[in-house]
Amino acid sequence: MVDIDAVRDWLGRLPGGSLVGRYVDDWDAFEKLDRPVVTLFGSYDTGKSSLLRRLLVDSGGDVPGWLTISARHETFEVNDVEVGGCIIRDTPGFTVGASDIRAQNNSRRAMAAVGLTDVGIAVLTPQLATAERDVLQKLFTQGWPMGSLWFVISRFDEAGVDPEYDLAEYRELSDRKVRELRELFELDDRTPVFVVSQDPFQTAGPDTDLSRETWDDFRGWDGMRDLSDSFEAVSPSALPGWRYAAGQRYWTAVLDETMTELRRQLSDYTARAEVAASGAARRDVWESELDTLDRAAQASLDGLVEEVMRWSWEPSSGADELQAEIQRTLDEWFTKHELRLQRLQQSIRKAKERERARPSWAGFASLVATLGFGEDASTTLAGPGGAAEHVETVGTMLIGMLKAANNARGPIVGGKASSAKAAGDLERHIGIAEAALPLAVYLAKVIDEQGADRARLNQDKAAAEKRQQVVTECTERTRDTWQPFVDDVREAIVAETRDQVDLDASLCQLVEQLQEAVAEGEGLFRAGTVPLLETEA
Repeated sequence: MVDIDAVRDWLGRLPGGSLVGRYVDDWDAFEKLDRPVVTLFGSYDTGKSSLLRRLLVDSGGDVPGWLTISARHETFEVNDVEVGGCIIRDTPGFTVGASDIRAQNNSRRAMAAVGLTDVGIAVLTPQLATAERDVLQKLFTQGWPMGSLWFVISRFDEAGVDPEYDLAEYRELSDRKVRELRELFELDDRTPVFVVSQDPFQTAGPDTDLSRETWDDFRGWDGMRDLSDSFEAVSPSALPGWRYAAGQRYWTAVLDETMTELRRQLSDYTARAEVAASGAARRDVWESELDTLDRAAQASLDGLVEEVMRWSWEPSSGADELQAEIQRTLDEWFTKHELRLQRLQQSIRKAKERERARPSWAGFASLVATLGFGEDASTTLAGPGGAAEHVETVGTMLIGMLKAANNARGPIVGGKASSAKAAGDLERHIGIAEAALPLAVYLAKVIDEQGADRARLNQDKAAAEKRQQVVTECTERTRDTWQPFVDDVREAIVAETRDQVDLDASLCQLVEQLQEAVAEGEGLFRAGTVPLLETEA
């Protein structure tokens, strides 16, 4: 048996917020009901609504306006009606594997209603369950006290044998279908199974203004008497045991549904966190490589300018020769180090292309778009309640948590702006001649201005200091020309990895919190492994 208080406490501490209030409200509303709640459930067009109509009319009650009898899918909400001492709920038919939103919502509403009931009645057609077998099997093993789970094989006048002409064969077919049903779901003889024809030959059709006499001709074989007698036998004295079992089923289902969603979110966010961590690690590697290239380039400048200065102090060097030599030397220097920058740029570009091609990138890019441009994460959709409805808000809470964490550090730039900046910077072409020529002209001019005093500069100590000053000034001017090219690559690295670095810490923290929540939820499952199927009302 699951520890309900522990489950509630756990729900209140989920990453991103609490879900406990939503579930408690649904449970409290159900728990306050002082009469047994009986829920009809099953697939679409099994005859749940026509069965409820027959029960109402036979008991002398009025058919409510919301009850619609049709061959089409007409029931979309969970509705209650009183029959005798019970509250009977009609539910939408569920559809296994449905892809359209309406069918999915119908299935969720139906399963949520089954989670909040004292007695469950599975309504099946004579063909029994096929596609929905696994769903029903899981539902049937969720801890129903003996006598609180019934089965109705409905619309049996459509099974292929006309009881008006061959009643014996009709009853033989009925017995065979009951045996097949018990074998299908491994039911013992204590589980009630009813075979009914609630509206033989569609005598009433879609009408709701009916009397008991409508079906008097068929009461000898339509099976409704046994079902009605079982309803009358439902005793309020069994309610405490049924309600306790309903609580166990409900909170176990809440735990199961929430854990399923948490595991899915953990898988998704683990993949996104790996993308973010990869980007942060690559930024460190690329920046380290860029720093190494920059240090190597700048370290070579001191000797480079010094060598040019020594050559320029030779008496035989003319101004034109000096400028040509300076141009050649700087061209070689820029060519050498620009090639290294290009290689780094190519490495960044290829890494970006490989990463964008991986399946994991789509999920990360979607998250960035949601955080940067999505709707307010605090907005939640109103739903009919139940575990399957509420787990949808888990993902919304996590998005809200990430938004809050990253808003504290500044807005997410967003994939398009970041990628555009990175692409633009990486495509910039470094013009070697354009960079070297102004430096050559400047350096030649400075040296030429000292030309008249070359002899003295080679001997005078003060002049030597002046020469060093010229070397330093020329070196700094070269570095100033080089620096924007390094900065462009650095900005490209930052732009390329900005979203990943911005989200790295918060995603890592979120994954840890999800792991802890899942581990705690699994512990609650292990602690509640006592089966309830054989408990007595």
